[in-house]
Amino acid sequence: MTIIIPPFDYPHGLNAGSLSTFNTVIPYIKPTVYMTVATMQKANLHHNMALARLFHEMSECYRYLGPTERFRAIAYDNVAKILHNMKEDIRAYASNIQSLDQLGGIGESIAEKIIEYLNTGKIETFEKLKHRVPFELLELMDVTGFGPATLKVLHEQKGINNRKDLIQAMEENKLAGLEGFGERRIDNMRRALKMDKDGERIPLAKAEQIGKQLLGRIRALPGVIRAELAGSLRRKKETIGDIDILIAADTKRRKKIVDQIVQIPGISKVMAKGSTKASVLYGENKTQVDVRLVHPYEFGSALLYLTGSKEHNIKLRIIARDRGYKINEYGLYEIASGNRVAGDTEESMYDFLGVSYIPPEQRLGKDEIEEHLIR
Repeated sequence: MTIIIPPFDYPHGLNAGSLSTFNTVIPYIKPTVYMTVATMQKANLHHNMALARLFHEMSECYRYLGPTERFRAIAYDNVAKILHNMKEDIRAYASNIQSLDQLGGIGESIAEKIIEYLNTGKIETFEKLKHRVPFELLELMDVTGFGPATLKVLHEQKGINNRKDLIQAMEENKLAGLEGFGERRIDNMRRALKMDKDGERIPLAKAEQIGKQLLGRIRALPGVIRAELAGSLRRKKETIGDIDILIAADTKRRKKIVDQIVQIPGISKVMAKGSTKASVLYGENKTQVDVRLVHPYEFGSALLYLTGSKEHNIKLRIIARDRGYKINEYGLYEIASGNRVAGDTEESMYDFLGVSYIPPEQRLGKDEIEEHLIR
């Protein structure tokens, strides 16, 4: 089992510079609960990843606001990339603005926001920014056909604020007559949002054949550390609507990996493409395949989350909350300290919550968790 010890609380004789040369096992609080020093640094990068996601979302907000905010959008996106690529905990530089300025690409204004987040857990500018845009709708910005201009038209002319509103509007034919939204475009939007997936389910055996074929090609790509099937296919449901594939890769390799994925023979259409995900139609049946890329140390938590089922994940969240933790696709976190305590593997997540490993096909959201509780 893996657990985080508080940042900079190194055992006698060790310091941040010496961590990479040791693989000592250090006991922490609970008996029989340990963490290897070799994994301590990467676990403490949680704040880097949280800030990177936050600044990326700020960049998306400014992209939505239009050309007048273009430079802000670029600046925040650049900082998000810097934080994603950092090997050190951002807190090591956050004693003052001058220290953060040493990193390059982080100006005074953004440095102030980093310090604000580390001290308070939020950024006031971002909180206000979310009220200037249909924030929930921006999740569609990386989906083909849903750029900032399109989302602005949908919001301002049809009052659409999120994915649910958009699906309802299309089901009720409310986009008919809207300039630039012809029948063909709306059909493509329906496909991108998976609105027709219930009518296009394929048998498990066929889905496994398609999924394993594409998975093999993805695993052969340079930079792919690990790749696995996820979703209902991994749970071995009788029929499958779409195929999910999870990839572990370093941040600097992800864009190139995505570019190579969409060029794989057999892919007939790219539905969405970003630096951490892609959605394509693959094979003669034009099966939708959704690909997600994460850090290697997030692979276990992301695989658990993407495998589902939704009901199973909800039960795990309840158990985590009752024990003072929160669980999501990025890991398992102690609520009081914000420290990430598990997430490299699915087994570590279950183990830390006092649940023995549950095979994917048993994750139904019924009584499987209660049956696997470690007494």
